[in-house]
Amino acid sequence: MNKTLLTMAAVLLMTGPLLAQDLFNGFGTKGIENKSLKNVDTYYIPQMQIGFETYVETKQVAFESKLSSFANSMEAMSKGGQYGGRQATSARVTTILDAGMELADFQKLANDFRDILEEEIRKAGFNVLDMKEVDKMESFQKIKERYSDKTDKKQGKASDDDIGSKAIKVYPDHTIFMFDEKSLVKGGGPAFYGMLKKVHDETKAGMILQNLIIDFSTVELDVKIDAGTKGKSTSAEMKILPKMRITYNTIDWITPKGGPNSVPSRLKEEFISKNEYTANIYSDPKKAETLFEFFFKGKPPVDFDPRIISMSKEDYIATAKDLFTQYSQEFAKTMVVGAKGK
Repeated sequence: MNKTLLTMAAVLLMTGPLLAQDLFNGFGTKGIENKSLKNVDTYYIPQMQIGFETYVETKQVAFESKLSSFANSMEAMSKGGQYGGRQATSARVTTILDAGMELADFQKLANDFRDILEEEIRKAGFNVLDMKEVDKMESFQKIKERYSDKTDKKQGKASDDDIGSKAIKVYPDHTIFMFDEKSLVKGGGPAFYGMLKKVHDETKAGMILQNLIIDFSTVELDVKIDAGTKGKSTSAEMKILPKMRITYNTIDWITPKGGPNSVPSRLKEEFISKNEYTANIYSDPKKAETLFEFFFKGKPPVDFDPRIISMSKEDYIATAKDLFTQYSQEFAKTMVVGAKGK
């Protein structure tokens, strides 16, 4: 990349309303991956694992304060009794998406996501190879052969890798699943690095491996506990915000200057959309049973009080693309900062 353009881009980003380099660990102003990003001006995205959540359980645990626990213990002792110990309570809410989305819709949306990310990285001044062209390269065929079975096993499946959620795993066309932070082995020894060398020689580019989970709402729980020697009382307030968010995100960089790191880059905290959407939020256990059929055979009993987030397919797709555009812009900005960072 032209160093003058890169410098100008970094200055503009630093003076913007949001310091993009603060969003991620691993790259930005400081980060172990910055050394791999330096002097690399071309990238491609061979892996983009997107989990679209369609129901989520949010749980909040609250503990009695240490001061309250100590006071209650002293009071109990003064009366010749014994306090039962520091009290705890919790509250939870389950949200379910009702947007009429089918697997084919998620697949098309995943393709759109990849296109959005590539475009924002190009706007930041980098070159991005088209995966349709990379897919034809002789050196990439060995990598495809190695990981195609893994991809097939995950594609379109509902995964509960993340506690309390179910995510439909989708991969954009011409991408594969290689590994994420939960994989026990990254790469696989000399054979893997031999394949990497050949693909680096042919592409002259770095790989960006993305692993994301997209949630359809933002839930806030405020749980309070009032503990005493004779028992406890609790209260909880629930707020469901019609804002999409990225709840999980890890990034592996594999460039000619460095292979996969044992600790991937990642978002420091959830990325919440700046914009709200329009939805009908209501409770209906019977309706929830039919929505759960997307994941389970038969009709599982719903013996709790879920909140259904009902919106049109068109609104869901537009909102998801809006969220991902915001994310991709900040990701691309951080790449520029990371290329100049320490």
